[in-house]
Amino acid sequence: MPNIPTDSCDATRITRGDRTLLSFGGCNYLGLAHHPRVIRAVQQAAEVYGLSSSASRETTGNARPHAQLEDELTRFCRHERGLLVPDGYTANLAALQGLEHLGIRHALIDTRAHASLKDAARLGGLRIQFFDHLDAGHGAHLIQDLDAPCVIMTDSVFTTDGDLAPAHQLLGILREQDWLLLDDCHGFAVLGEQGRGMPDAIGLRSDRLIVTTTLAKGLGCAGGIVMGASEPIESARSHSIAYRCTTPASPALVAGGLESLRILQQDTEIHQKLTRNIRQTRELLRTLEIEAHDHDSAIFAFVLGDIERMERIEAALEQRGVLLPLMDYPNGPAPKYFRLAINASHSSEQIAHFGQIFREVLAMISKKEPVSA
Repeated sequence: MPNIPTDSCDATRITRGDRTLLSFGGCNYLGLAHHPRVIRAVQQAAEVYGLSSSASRETTGNARPHAQLEDELTRFCRHERGLLVPDGYTANLAALQGLEHLGIRHALIDTRAHASLKDAARLGGLRIQFFDHLDAGHGAHLIQDLDAPCVIMTDSVFTTDGDLAPAHQLLGILREQDWLLLDDCHGFAVLGEQGRGMPDAIGLRSDRLIVTTTLAKGLGCAGGIVMGASEPIESARSHSIAYRCTTPASPALVAGGLESLRILQQDTEIHQKLTRNIRQTRELLRTLEIEAHDHDSAIFAFVLGDIERMERIEAALEQRGVLLPLMDYPNGPAPKYFRLAINASHSSEQIAHFGQIFREVLAMISKKEPVSA
């Protein structure tokens, strides 16, 4: 389907022209981008700060919401220090620039890691090697031959299919001066106690761990953050050009993110609802004989035949009022694949309705396919 502009949307529906579709795309995992309290917080902050702080946080651009969200989010995720940056892409770059100043010279990266991790290592001037997807054993083999400290870099939850990184195993192969960097963009707000993220979900704690995430997905606003022990975070604060020499996210949007975080902490039901929706969706897919992971990632990716067949499935679903994106996003399980994303705002009835329509479409497409001789 062509990349058609969106005319309006909420957490579960998207309007394009005169068509409104029940949507199972995107990354608004808690539905907070459309929460009334968040919208009001953005409006009120815009009246106080305007739309841009118009300067680096290290000069005159450090608005109160920047400092508050940096502090409150770091404490919520149980890290020692945090550094708020403009977005998730910048978070990885800022982390690497801080590590480079601490003497890191090598990067070992999962082959299917997000492009921002690979770009950060390249821009940081590190010598890069790739280990096979989810294969800590391969990483252990590569790290033995490195002549200087390294950082192992991976998504915690992979953006295209919801796979979980073997984080404990990766942490276990670090040498004394090495670091593990987890991009938790698709784990934060989804996994862990009240959505504290993938490291919290699996009990991962270490002074050699650095966690980055965007605020555009789980919190539904804008910005990114680097979190970890004091040494790497303060190095990034002091030496990262990606942090020091750029204007931060709009203070109004950051104020919205601060309100989102407070909602997440106050309303335990919102995260529980997301988990229930994920599990309902997983069982629905399995009744359709579609393979689905066992963990509570909000992303489900699958391939249903060749590209032409999947394009017909996507079009038939849209004709019936359902958007299930057929994607060619990099590092997916196939050149094109379906990526279903669930969020806390989907009702149980909407998920069941999707399942009924999906079943009907799959049956219709199968009937129209030629029978092999």
